[in-house]
Amino acid sequence: MKPTRRSMIQISAAGALAAAQARANQGATSGKRRVLAILGDAYHAPAYLDAALVGRLRKAGWQAETVIDYDVPWNEFGGYDLIILSREGREYVRYYRERDADPPNRGEARWLTPAQEDRFEEYVQAGGRLFLYHDGFGAYPKGNGVSRVARAYFIRHPPIVPIQVKLTGKMPELTQGVTPFEVADEEYEVEMDENQTSVFLESTSPEHGRHAQGWAHSYSKGKVAVLIPGHSVATINHPMIQRCIQNCLDWLTR
Repeated sequence: MKPTRRSMIQISAAGALAAAQARANQGATSGKRRVLAILGDAYHAPAYLDAALVGRLRKAGWQAETVIDYDVPWNEFGGYDLIILSREGREYVRYYRERDADPPNRGEARWLTPAQEDRFEEYVQAGGRLFLYHDGFGAYPKGNGVSRVARAYFIRHPPIVPIQVKLTGKMPELTQGVTPFEVADEEYEVEMDENQTSVFLESTSPEHGRHAQGWAHSYSKGKVAVLIPGHSVATINHPMIQRCIQNCLDWLTR
């Protein structure tokens, strides 16, 4: 029988279990804090995401593991002090090197199973810290693990336009050192009850109106932060986005 994409993912995860356990034991022995980063898809190259999100943690002495394929240590989430997800839910992993090509499944399939997606929620409920950056929140099914921990559901994003980003005044520790700024980026349209989280960053544009750009909350025993601006290298490298990333990491890991 020809293996399905889902079975291939499951086999890959199972085959990585022993290696992941060895890495977990190594981290526990070294005493270093550990971060797992799951990065990259057809429209977002993992190299600059790793530099922006994980590089600063490595410099701070963290033991970092970056995954750019299907080899995610699903059963070892509890061994990480922080998990960063910056990969959208649609099946674009195989095609990130061919960014202008449409995948054969037309973006309808998912790169992970619903049970694997639930691992993120289980991790946070047990006290884990999760950072969903840009497409780490995008195109995940409504009601599944990622949208539940994010307390929001991605609907779509309109074309990139210049947006005015400003602070809302909520959770000032997440906007410390940040001043209002303009950047060209996607404005995610989301379904969200803002009473269930704290939107600390928002944007407006003449074309699309007002949108949440950053929010955070406690979730059971853990913490979740979501930061949206980051489609391009230029946006990620914007000084105010860099400051927001650092603030999110500080809040999650303190």
